[in-house]
Amino acid sequence: MTHEQDVLSRLVDYHGHISAPQVPLADDLHRGRRRVRRNRGLVAGGVALGLAAVIAAVSLSTGQGSADLPQPAQSPALTTPLVAPQSPLDVSELGFHIEAAPDLSVTDDWAIDRDRQSAGVQVLGGDSNGMELQVEVYYQGRPLKLPRTGTREPVTVNGVPGTYIEEIGPGGTSHAAILAWEYAPDSWAAVSAGWIESVLPSDLRSKMLTAAEAVRPGGEALRVPVRVGTLPASLPSLKAAQDVSVQFWDGNWQWWLSLDDAIHIHATAETGSDCEADDGSLHPASFTYRGHSGCLVDGERIGLSLDDAQVFIDFVDAEPKPAIDDLKQVLADLTVGTADPATWFDLRTALGG
Repeated sequence: MTHEQDVLSRLVDYHGHISAPQVPLADDLHRGRRRVRRNRGLVAGGVALGLAAVIAAVSLSTGQGSADLPQPAQSPALTTPLVAPQSPLDVSELGFHIEAAPDLSVTDDWAIDRDRQSAGVQVLGGDSNGMELQVEVYYQGRPLKLPRTGTREPVTVNGVPGTYIEEIGPGGTSHAAILAWEYAPDSWAAVSAGWIESVLPSDLRSKMLTAAEAVRPGGEALRVPVRVGTLPASLPSLKAAQDVSVQFWDGNWQWWLSLDDAIHIHATAETGSDCEADDGSLHPASFTYRGHSGCLVDGERIGLSLDDAQVFIDFVDAEPKPAIDDLKQVLADLTVGTADPATWFDLRTALGG
C-alpha cells in the first residue's frame, strides 16, 4: 500500500452526528488503513489530495512518530517531551508557553493534571473574534483521545503532521473543533475550541493553527491564590491530588483543586454566595463556623464565606461521605491571597509541600 493511499484514511474516517467514545490519536489515525482498502478505487478514480496533505500524513499513517522525521532547522517549536510528575507538588512552572501573535491574546488561565498541562488563549479579529481556545500539552506516553465522529483534515504544525477535526453534537445543535499533533516522540498536543451552540466560524481552523504554531518551550512559574491549611486524614492526600487550575474573567479569579474524582475544593473572588437566595435570605441549611457564614447544599456541597473569597467543597460522588466538621475545618483553614497575583503562593507552598 502506498503512502498516498494511507493518507486517505485521514479523509474517510468515521462520520455522523452521534457522539461516540473517544479513542487515542494514534489508534484513530491508523484505523483508517482498513478503510483505505475499500476506497482504493476512489483513489484510482482521481481523488485530488493536496501535496501538503500528503506530506503531513505520511509519518503518522506509516506508524512513524512525527519526531522521527527531520525537523525544521532551528525550529522554535516545542519538541522536547514533557515528563509526567509524580505529584502536582512537583510542578513549579508550565513546560510551555504560547508566543504572542497579532490575532491571539494569551490569557492567564492554566491547569495541570496527571496527563497534561494546559493554558488558555483568546482569538482576536475575524469571524472567531472573542473565542476561547484551550492549548493542551500531554506528558510523554499519555494518550490523547479524539472523537470517532466528525470531519477530518490533515494539517502541518511547525513542520510536523497533525489532524484537524470538526464535530457536530447530538441533534446538530452544538459544534466543536480540535487540532492535534505529535510534538515529540509519543508526546501529543492539541488546541480545542470546545462546544458552541452555533456553526463554527469560517476562520476557526486557521486561528487554531496559529495557536498551535505559537506553542513554545518553557512557561511561567505557577502561582495560585489559595493555600491549603488543615487536611484531615478523612480526605485524600494532597500528594495524590489529580488536578489544579486557575481561571480569570472580568477582574475575578477562580481556583479548583481536585483531590480525586469525588472531592473538589473550589474558591472564587466573585461576589455572592450559594448560601444566599435571590431575595438575599440565607439558605435553609445555613450555619456559622468560626465567625464565617456558610451552608450545606443538598448534602453534597458545602460553602463558606471568607473575607476575600467564597470557598466550597463538592463531594457529591464521595463514598463514604466525609465528616461535615472536617470539611468545615478545611474551608476555614484556607488562606486567600490578595487580588494581586504577585502576592500569590507557589504551587508547592499552596499544597503544603
